[in-house]
Amino acid sequence: MTASSDSLNDKKQVGRDYLWNSLSSLMSSFSLVIMLMVVTRSAGIVAAGIYSLAIAVGQQFQTLGMYEVRTYHVTDVQRRYSFGTYLATRIVTTILMVMGIIIHALRSSGNAPTILLIIAIASLRVFDAVEDVFYSEFQRVGRLDIGGRASFLRITATMLIFCGGLIITKSLLHATLLTLVCSTIVLIIVFIPPARRMYSLKPQWEWRGIAALLWECLPLFLASFLAMYLANAPRYAVDSYMDKAAQGYFAIIYMPAVAINMLSLLVFRPLLTRMAARWVIGDRHGFMSVIRKGLFTSLAASVLVAIVSWFLGVWILNLVFHADVSMFRLELMVLVAAGALNAFSVILYYALTTMRRQTYVFFCYGAAATAVWLLAHNVVAPHGLLGAAYTYGGGMTVLCLGFIAGLIYRGPVPRVVSRGERKGADE
Repeated sequence: MTASSDSLNDKKQVGRDYLWNSLSSLMSSFSLVIMLMVVTRSAGIVAAGIYSLAIAVGQQFQTLGMYEVRTYHVTDVQRRYSFGTYLATRIVTTILMVMGIIIHALRSSGNAPTILLIIAIASLRVFDAVEDVFYSEFQRVGRLDIGGRASFLRITATMLIFCGGLIITKSLLHATLLTLVCSTIVLIIVFIPPARRMYSLKPQWEWRGIAALLWECLPLFLASFLAMYLANAPRYAVDSYMDKAAQGYFAIIYMPAVAINMLSLLVFRPLLTRMAARWVIGDRHGFMSVIRKGLFTSLAASVLVAIVSWFLGVWILNLVFHADVSMFRLELMVLVAAGALNAFSVILYYALTTMRRQTYVFFCYGAAATAVWLLAHNVVAPHGLLGAAYTYGGGMTVLCLGFIAGLIYRGPVPRVVSRGERKGADE
Protein backbone atom coordinates (compact mmCIF):
# COMPACT_ATOMS: atom_id res chain seq x y z
CA MET A 1 0.00 0.00 0.00
CA THR A 2 1.42 3.40 -0.99
CA ALA A 3 1.92 6.40 1.24
CA SER A 4 -0.76 8.30 -0.68
CA SER A 5 -3.32 5.53 -0.14
CA ASP A 6 -2.43 5.42 3.57
CA SER A 7 -2.95 9.17 3.76
CA LEU A 8 -6.30 8.86 1.98
CA ASN A 9 -7.43 6.12 4.36
CA ASP A 10 -6.36 8.23 7.34
CA LYS A 11 -8.40 11.17 6.06
CA LYS A 12 -11.43 8.94 5.55
CA GLN A 13 -11.07 7.56 9.07
CA VAL A 14 -10.80 11.07 10.55
CA GLY A 15 -13.94 11.98 8.61
CA ARG A 16 -15.82 8.99 10.03
CA ASP A 17 -14.55 9.80 13.51
CA TYR A 18 -15.81 13.37 13.27
CA LEU A 19 -19.15 12.30 11.82
CA TRP A 20 -20.13 9.75 14.44
CA ASN A 21 -18.55 11.57 17.38
CA SER A 22 -20.42 14.69 16.31
CA LEU A 23 -23.70 12.83 15.97
CA SER A 24 -23.20 11.21 19.37
CA SER A 25 -22.34 14.51 21.05
CA LEU A 26 -25.26 16.27 19.38
CA MET A 27 -27.69 13.55 20.39
CA SER A 28 -26.35 13.54 23.96
CA SER A 29 -27.07 17.25 24.31
CA PHE A 30 -30.29 17.31 22.30
CA SER A 31 -31.69 14.36 24.24
CA LEU A 32 -31.44 16.34 27.48
CA VAL A 33 -33.30 19.22 25.88
CA ILE A 34 -35.96 17.01 24.33
CA MET A 35 -36.53 14.96 27.47
CA LEU A 36 -36.84 18.10 29.59
CA MET A 37 -39.22 19.55 26.99
CA VAL A 38 -41.46 16.47 27.11
CA VAL A 39 -41.47 16.47 30.92
CA THR A 40 -42.34 20.18 31.01
CA ARG A 41 -45.11 19.89 28.43
CA SER A 42 -46.54 16.63 29.78
CA ALA A 43 -46.20 17.13 33.54
CA GLY A 44 -45.64 20.88 34.09
CA ILE A 45 -42.89 23.16 35.35
CA VAL A 46 -42.83 21.68 38.87
CA ALA A 47 -42.22 18.17 37.53
CA ALA A 48 -39.53 19.63 35.29
CA GLY A 49 -37.86 21.02 38.39
CA ILE A 50 -37.89 17.63 40.12
CA TYR A 51 -36.61 15.93 36.96
CA SER A 52 -33.78 18.41 36.42
CA LEU A 53 -32.69 18.14 40.07
CA ALA A 54 -32.65 14.31 39.83
CA ILE A 55 -30.61 14.48 36.62
CA ALA A 56 -28.19 16.82 38.40
CA VAL A 57 -27.79 14.20 41.16
CA GLY A 58 -27.15 11.54 38.52
CA GLN A 59 -24.56 13.70 36.81
CA GLN A 60 -22.87 14.44 40.13
CA PHE A 61 -22.37 10.74 40.85
CA GLN A 62 -21.67 9.95 37.21
CA THR A 63 -18.30 11.55 37.87
CA LEU A 64 -17.71 8.75 40.39
CA GLY A 65 -18.81 6.11 37.87
CA MET A 66 -16.55 7.45 35.13
CA TYR A 67 -13.84 8.44 37.63
CA GLU A 68 -12.50 10.71 34.88
CA VAL A 69 -10.52 7.77 33.48
CA ARG A 70 -11.56 8.60 29.91
CA THR A 71 -9.11 11.45 29.46
CA TYR A 72 -6.30 9.25 30.79
CA HIS A 73 -7.52 6.22 28.79
CA VAL A 74 -7.63 7.84 25.35
CA THR A 75 -4.29 9.58 25.87
CA ASP A 76 -2.63 6.36 27.11
CA VAL A 77 -0.98 5.92 23.70
CA GLN A 78 1.92 4.01 25.27
CA ARG A 79 -0.57 1.45 26.69
CA ARG A 80 0.52 1.53 30.28
CA TYR A 81 -2.77 -0.16 31.19
CA SER A 82 -4.69 -2.82 29.25
CA PHE A 83 -8.37 -2.57 28.40
CA GLY A 84 -9.05 -5.38 30.87
CA THR A 85 -7.72 -3.20 33.67
CA TYR A 86 -9.77 -0.22 32.50
CA LEU A 87 -12.89 -2.42 32.31
CA ALA A 88 -12.42 -3.91 35.79
CA THR A 89 -11.84 -0.44 37.20
CA ARG A 90 -15.03 0.83 35.55
CA ILE A 91 -17.08 -2.00 37.05
CA VAL A 92 -15.86 -1.00 40.52
CA THR A 93 -16.54 2.72 40.02
CA THR A 94 -19.99 2.11 38.49
CA ILE A 95 -21.05 0.06 41.53
CA LEU A 96 -19.88 2.91 43.74
CA MET A 97 -21.85 5.35 41.56
CA VAL A 98 -25.10 3.45 42.09
CA MET A 99 -24.45 3.22 45.83
CA GLY A 100 -23.80 6.98 45.95
CA ILE A 101 -27.08 7.76 44.17
CA ILE A 102 -29.07 5.55 46.55
CA ILE A 103 -27.43 6.98 49.68
CA HIS A 104 -27.93 10.56 48.49
CA ALA A 105 -31.60 9.92 47.70
CA LEU A 106 -32.25 8.23 51.05
CA ARG A 107 -30.74 11.20 52.87
CA SER A 108 -33.06 13.63 51.08
CA SER A 109 -36.18 14.99 52.74
CA GLY A 110 -38.62 13.65 50.17
CA ASN A 111 -41.24 10.96 50.68
CA ALA A 112 -40.83 7.36 49.50
CA PRO A 113 -42.24 7.87 45.95
CA THR A 114 -40.05 10.94 45.45
CA ILE A 115 -36.95 9.11 46.68
CA LEU A 116 -37.64 6.22 44.30
CA LEU A 117 -38.15 8.68 41.45
CA ILE A 118 -34.86 10.43 42.17
CA ILE A 119 -33.00 7.11 42.25
CA ALA A 120 -34.57 5.96 38.98
CA ILE A 121 -33.99 9.20 37.06
CA ALA A 122 -30.46 9.64 38.39
CA SER A 123 -29.67 6.05 37.37
CA LEU A 124 -30.23 6.97 33.73
CA ARG A 125 -26.71 8.40 33.88
CA VAL A 126 -25.26 4.95 34.67
CA PHE A 127 -25.39 4.09 30.96
CA ASP A 128 -23.05 6.96 30.16
CA ALA A 129 -20.54 5.66 32.70
CA VAL A 130 -20.71 2.05 31.45
CA GLU A 131 -20.46 2.74 27.73
CA ASP A 132 -17.68 5.27 28.22
CA VAL A 133 -15.02 2.61 28.83
CA PHE A 134 -15.82 0.95 25.47
CA TYR A 135 -16.04 4.33 23.74
CA SER A 136 -12.60 5.24 25.10
CA GLU A 137 -10.97 2.02 23.92
CA PHE A 138 -12.45 2.43 20.45
CA GLN A 139 -10.85 5.86 20.32
CA ARG A 140 -7.51 4.57 21.60
CA VAL A 141 -7.35 1.91 18.86
CA GLY A 142 -8.18 4.48 16.21
CA ARG A 143 -11.87 3.64 15.68
CA LEU A 144 -13.69 6.46 17.40
CA ASP A 145 -16.40 6.14 14.76
CA ILE A 146 -17.52 2.74 16.11
CA GLY A 147 -17.89 4.07 19.62
CA GLY A 148 -19.64 7.20 18.36
CA ARG A 149 -22.13 5.19 16.32
CA ALA A 150 -22.95 2.83 19.20
CA SER A 151 -23.34 5.74 21.62
CA PHE A 152 -25.59 7.58 19.17
CA LEU A 153 -27.88 4.58 18.86
CA ARG A 154 -28.03 4.00 22.62
CA ILE A 155 -28.75 7.66 23.45
CA THR A 156 -31.40 7.86 20.72
CA ALA A 157 -33.11 4.74 22.04
CA THR A 158 -33.04 6.07 25.61
CA MET A 159 -34.58 9.38 24.54
CA LEU A 160 -37.32 7.82 22.40
CA ILE A 161 -38.29 5.22 25.00
CA PHE A 162 -38.40 7.77 27.82
CA CYS A 163 -40.43 10.33 25.86
CA GLY A 164 -42.78 7.75 24.40
CA GLY A 165 -43.24 6.07 27.76
CA LEU A 166 -44.03 9.38 29.48
CA ILE A 167 -46.53 10.42 26.83
CA ILE A 168 -48.29 7.04 26.95
CA THR A 169 -48.21 6.28 30.68
CA LYS A 170 -48.42 9.89 31.96
CA SER A 171 -46.18 8.66 34.79
CA LEU A 172 -42.61 9.94 35.18
CA LEU A 173 -41.68 6.95 37.36
CA HIS A 174 -43.12 4.31 35.02
CA ALA A 175 -41.47 5.93 31.98
CA THR A 176 -38.11 6.00 33.75
CA LEU A 177 -38.27 2.36 34.87
CA LEU A 178 -39.19 1.29 31.33
CA THR A 179 -36.26 3.29 29.97
CA LEU A 180 -33.81 1.68 32.40
CA VAL A 181 -34.75 -1.82 31.24
CA CYS A 182 -34.81 -1.10 27.51
CA SER A 183 -31.62 1.00 27.53
CA THR A 184 -29.73 -1.85 29.19
CA ILE A 185 -30.72 -4.17 26.34
CA VAL A 186 -29.81 -1.61 23.67
CA LEU A 187 -26.40 -0.89 25.25
CA ILE A 188 -25.51 -4.60 25.18
CA ILE A 189 -26.60 -4.95 21.54
CA VAL A 190 -24.77 -1.93 20.12
CA PHE A 191 -21.50 -2.05 22.09
CA ILE A 192 -20.61 -5.65 22.89
CA PRO A 193 -20.50 -7.26 19.38
CA PRO A 194 -18.18 -4.68 17.73
CA ALA A 195 -16.01 -4.48 20.85
CA ARG A 196 -15.59 -8.27 21.00
CA ARG A 197 -14.32 -8.30 17.42
CA MET A 198 -11.53 -5.82 18.23
CA TYR A 199 -10.32 -6.62 21.75
CA SER A 200 -10.87 -8.97 24.67
CA LEU A 201 -13.80 -8.07 26.92
CA LYS A 202 -12.50 -10.01 29.91
CA PRO A 203 -11.89 -7.79 32.96
CA GLN A 204 -8.45 -8.18 34.49
CA TRP A 205 -8.95 -8.31 38.26
CA GLU A 206 -5.39 -7.41 39.11
CA TRP A 207 -5.99 -5.27 42.15
CA ARG A 208 -2.54 -3.75 42.08
CA GLY A 209 -3.17 -2.43 38.57
CA ILE A 210 -6.69 -1.27 39.44
CA ALA A 211 -5.46 0.49 42.56
CA ALA A 212 -2.63 2.11 40.60
CA LEU A 213 -5.06 3.39 37.96
CA LEU A 214 -7.48 4.67 40.60
CA TRP A 215 -4.63 6.42 42.39
CA GLU A 216 -3.31 7.87 39.12
CA CYS A 217 -6.71 9.30 38.24
CA LEU A 218 -7.72 10.31 41.78
CA PRO A 219 -6.86 14.00 41.26
CA LEU A 220 -8.78 13.92 37.98
CA PHE A 221 -11.80 12.32 39.65
CA LEU A 222 -11.78 14.79 42.52
CA ALA A 223 -11.43 17.62 40.02
CA SER A 224 -14.28 16.18 37.93
CA PHE A 225 -16.48 15.81 41.02
CA LEU A 226 -15.78 19.43 41.94
CA ALA A 227 -16.37 20.46 38.31
CA MET A 228 -19.81 18.89 38.42
CA TYR A 229 -20.40 20.61 41.73
CA LEU A 230 -19.61 23.91 39.98
CA ALA A 231 -22.36 23.18 37.48
CA ASN A 232 -24.84 21.85 40.04
CA ALA A 233 -24.23 24.17 43.00
CA PRO A 234 -26.63 26.80 41.61
CA ARG A 235 -29.31 24.08 41.32
CA TYR A 236 -28.68 22.93 44.87
CA ALA A 237 -28.92 26.53 46.07
CA VAL A 238 -32.17 27.07 44.15
CA ASP A 239 -33.52 23.89 45.74
CA SER A 240 -32.59 25.22 49.20
CA TYR A 241 -33.85 28.79 48.85
CA MET A 242 -36.57 28.62 46.17
CA ASP A 243 -39.33 26.31 45.00
CA LYS A 244 -39.46 23.50 42.41
CA ALA A 245 -40.97 25.83 39.79
CA ALA A 246 -37.89 28.06 40.02
CA GLN A 247 -35.79 24.92 39.56
CA GLY A 248 -37.68 24.17 36.37
CA TYR A 249 -37.20 27.70 35.01
CA PHE A 250 -33.48 27.57 35.79
CA ALA A 251 -33.15 24.26 33.93
CA ILE A 252 -34.74 25.86 30.85
CA ILE A 253 -32.61 29.02 30.70
CA TYR A 254 -29.49 26.90 31.34
CA MET A 255 -29.91 25.10 28.00
CA PRO A 256 -28.03 27.65 25.79
CA ALA A 257 -24.97 27.27 28.03
CA VAL A 258 -25.09 23.53 27.34
CA ALA A 259 -25.22 24.25 23.60
CA ILE A 260 -21.92 26.15 23.75
CA ASN A 261 -20.08 23.26 25.35
CA MET A 262 -21.64 20.81 22.91
CA LEU A 263 -20.58 22.78 19.82
CA SER A 264 -17.05 23.22 21.18
CA LEU A 265 -16.47 19.54 21.90
CA LEU A 266 -17.71 18.51 18.47
CA VAL A 267 -14.42 19.71 17.03
CA PHE A 268 -12.05 19.25 19.94
CA ARG A 269 -12.78 15.79 21.37
CA PRO A 270 -11.54 13.82 18.31
CA LEU A 271 -8.24 15.72 18.59
CA LEU A 272 -7.42 14.46 22.09
CA THR A 273 -5.27 11.52 21.00
CA ARG A 274 -3.47 13.67 18.41
CA MET A 275 -2.78 16.27 21.09
CA ALA A 276 -1.36 13.56 23.35
CA ALA A 277 0.93 12.34 20.54
CA ARG A 278 2.30 15.87 20.09
CA TRP A 279 3.01 16.08 23.81
CA VAL A 280 4.74 12.67 23.94
CA ILE A 281 7.28 13.64 21.25
CA GLY A 282 7.81 17.11 22.73
CA ASP A 283 6.19 18.99 19.84
CA ARG A 284 5.24 22.16 21.76
CA HIS A 285 4.14 24.03 18.64
CA GLY A 286 1.79 21.22 17.53
CA PHE A 287 0.48 20.76 21.07
CA MET A 288 -0.36 24.44 21.47
CA SER A 289 -1.84 24.54 17.96
CA VAL A 290 -4.44 21.94 18.95
CA ILE A 291 -5.28 23.91 22.09
CA ARG A 292 -5.66 27.16 20.14
CA LYS A 293 -7.97 25.41 17.69
CA GLY A 294 -10.15 24.24 20.55
CA LEU A 295 -10.28 27.69 22.15
CA PHE A 296 -11.12 29.36 18.85
CA THR A 297 -13.91 26.86 18.27
CA SER A 298 -15.30 27.58 21.75
CA LEU A 299 -15.16 31.31 21.10
CA ALA A 300 -16.98 30.96 17.78
CA ALA A 301 -19.65 28.75 19.35
CA SER A 302 -20.07 31.21 22.22
CA VAL A 303 -20.52 34.20 19.91
CA LEU A 304 -23.07 32.28 17.82
CA VAL A 305 -25.11 31.18 20.84
CA ALA A 306 -24.91 34.65 22.42
CA ILE A 307 -26.28 36.33 19.29
CA VAL A 308 -29.12 33.85 18.95
CA SER A 309 -29.89 34.05 22.69
CA TRP A 310 -30.02 37.87 22.69
CA PHE A 311 -32.38 38.21 19.76
CA LEU A 312 -34.32 34.93 19.78
CA GLY A 313 -33.45 33.10 23.01
CA VAL A 314 -36.58 33.90 25.00
CA TRP A 315 -38.86 33.22 22.05
CA ILE A 316 -37.19 29.89 21.25
CA LEU A 317 -37.25 28.69 24.86
CA ASN A 318 -40.90 29.71 25.23
CA LEU A 319 -41.75 27.85 22.05
CA VAL A 320 -39.79 24.69 22.84
CA PHE A 321 -40.64 24.28 26.52
CA HIS A 322 -44.06 25.92 26.51
CA ALA A 323 -43.04 27.99 29.56
CA ASP A 324 -42.74 31.78 29.76
CA VAL A 325 -39.12 32.76 30.59
CA SER A 326 -39.31 36.34 29.32
CA MET A 327 -38.72 37.67 32.84
CA PHE A 328 -35.35 35.88 32.93
CA ARG A 329 -33.61 37.48 29.93
CA LEU A 330 -30.71 38.90 31.99
CA GLU A 331 -30.25 35.57 33.76
CA LEU A 332 -30.17 33.87 30.37
CA MET A 333 -27.35 36.08 29.05
CA VAL A 334 -25.31 35.69 32.24
CA LEU A 335 -25.58 31.92 31.88
CA VAL A 336 -24.51 32.14 28.22
CA ALA A 337 -21.38 34.05 29.25
CA ALA A 338 -20.72 31.49 31.99
CA GLY A 339 -21.22 28.70 29.46
CA ALA A 340 -18.53 30.24 27.27
CA LEU A 341 -16.10 30.27 30.19
CA ASN A 342 -17.01 26.65 30.92
CA ALA A 343 -16.19 25.66 27.34
CA PHE A 344 -12.81 27.39 27.58
CA SER A 345 -12.08 25.63 30.87
CA VAL A 346 -12.82 22.21 29.34
CA ILE A 347 -10.28 22.77 26.55
CA LEU A 348 -7.65 23.94 29.03
CA TYR A 349 -8.48 21.03 31.34
CA TYR A 350 -7.77 18.51 28.58
CA ALA A 351 -4.47 20.27 27.86
CA LEU A 352 -3.33 20.20 31.48
CA THR A 353 -4.42 16.56 31.83
CA THR A 354 -2.41 15.59 28.78
CA MET A 355 0.55 17.27 30.50
CA ARG A 356 -0.28 15.00 33.49
CA ARG A 357 -0.77 17.99 35.76
CA GLN A 358 -3.65 16.34 37.61
CA THR A 359 -2.77 17.74 41.02
CA TYR A 360 -2.70 21.32 39.76
CA VAL A 361 -6.06 20.77 38.03
CA PHE A 362 -7.52 19.54 41.30
CA PHE A 363 -6.38 22.64 43.20
CA CYS A 364 -7.89 24.88 40.51
CA TYR A 365 -11.23 23.10 40.85
CA GLY A 366 -10.94 23.36 44.61
CA ALA A 367 -10.49 27.13 44.40
CA ALA A 368 -13.42 27.45 41.99
CA ALA A 369 -15.64 25.22 44.17
CA THR A 370 -14.86 27.36 47.19
CA ALA A 371 -15.85 30.49 45.24
CA VAL A 372 -19.09 28.86 44.09
CA TRP A 373 -19.97 27.70 47.61
CA LEU A 374 -19.49 31.21 48.96
CA LEU A 375 -21.53 32.76 46.16
CA ALA A 376 -24.32 30.18 46.42
CA HIS A 377 -24.80 30.86 50.12
CA ASN A 378 -24.73 34.63 49.77
CA VAL A 379 -26.33 35.72 46.48
CA VAL A 380 -29.00 33.16 45.59
CA ALA A 381 -31.33 33.89 48.49
CA PRO A 382 -31.43 37.69 47.92
CA HIS A 383 -31.19 37.66 44.10
CA GLY A 384 -32.98 34.45 43.09
CA LEU A 385 -32.17 32.98 39.69
CA LEU A 386 -29.93 35.92 38.81
CA GLY A 387 -27.86 35.07 41.87
CA ALA A 388 -27.71 31.44 40.71
CA ALA A 389 -26.45 32.59 37.31
CA TYR A 390 -23.83 34.82 38.95
CA THR A 391 -22.78 31.86 41.09
CA TYR A 392 -22.10 29.71 38.04
CA GLY A 393 -20.31 32.51 36.21
CA GLY A 394 -18.12 33.32 39.20
CA GLY A 395 -16.95 29.74 39.55
CA MET A 396 -16.13 29.45 35.84
CA THR A 397 -14.13 32.70 35.95
CA VAL A 398 -11.93 31.47 38.81
CA LEU A 399 -11.43 28.13 37.06
CA CYS A 400 -10.41 29.62 33.70
CA LEU A 401 -7.93 32.02 35.28
CA GLY A 402 -6.32 29.17 37.20
CA PHE A 403 -6.04 26.95 34.12
CA ILE A 404 -4.58 29.74 32.00
CA ALA A 405 -1.96 30.45 34.65
CA GLY A 406 -1.00 26.77 34.76
CA LEU A 407 -0.64 26.55 30.99
CA ILE A 408 1.40 29.73 30.65
CA TYR A 409 3.73 29.52 33.61
CA ARG A 410 4.28 25.77 33.71
CA GLY A 411 3.96 24.90 30.03
CA PRO A 412 5.66 21.95 28.33
CA VAL A 413 9.40 22.03 27.78
CA PRO A 414 10.00 20.54 24.33
CA ARG A 415 12.85 18.29 23.48
CA VAL A 416 14.47 18.07 20.09
CA VAL A 417 12.55 15.59 17.96
CA SER A 418 13.54 13.90 14.79
CA ARG A 419 11.73 14.40 11.53
CA GLY A 420 10.68 10.75 11.62
CA GLU A 421 9.08 11.15 15.07
CA ARG A 422 7.24 14.29 13.98
CA LYS A 423 6.00 12.57 10.84
CA GLY A 424 4.83 9.58 12.87
CA ALA A 425 2.80 11.85 15.13
CA ASP A 426 1.26 13.62 12.16
CA GLU A 427 0.14 10.29 10.78
